[in-house]
Amino acid sequence: MPLELKSITKQFGEKIIFKDFSYSFKDQGLYAVTGESGIGKTTLFRMIAGLDNDYSGSIEGGGIGRVGFAFQEYRLFPALSAVENVIFAISDRKNEAVLNKSKDMLLCLGFSETDINLIHSELSGGMKQRVSLARAFLSDFPILLLDEPTKELDEKNATTVREIIKELSREKLVILVSHSDGDTASIGATEINLSN
Repeated sequence: MPLELKSITKQFGEKIIFKDFSYSFKDQGLYAVTGESGIGKTTLFRMIAGLDNDYSGSIEGGGIGRVGFAFQEYRLFPALSAVENVIFAISDRKNEAVLNKSKDMLLCLGFSETDINLIHSELSGGMKQRVSLARAFLSDFPILLLDEPTKELDEKNATTVREIIKELSREKLVILVSHSDGDTASIGATEINLSN
């Protein structure tokens, strides 16, 4: 089922964020939502994910159960290690296949065999970002929302993340928000500029 936004109007108090906004996405592909700070990019993501239902109009094909996401907040479990955070997010049971899948993704994202066992308080901001991304990348949902996916990453890790995003967009719908020209230009995303 394609994701379709129909005549979305959203406001906070007197401030109108969206007025009669519509957009149709394809089942697969890569889209980049751009626009100045405060224009409503993260709000749009929350509505697509089903976390904000206070709007008029309709969103078809989104919502809980269809959308995986990595928002700007890491939302990691403090008592769990990096690899346990990934396992917990993608499966309701821990087995060797799930463990290996989680480890492989973290190693691909620049973690060492030692790093994957560090707990939340021992991880740098960039490491927390990569754990959050690993969870999103391994989700089975047909839609993936990524809010500033390369923030806090060095260029080597940012390049790896962009390559994974491009690969995932061949089989699912990937929508990202980014202030980085490298994110939108280098991965060939269809741009949705909310400032226009």
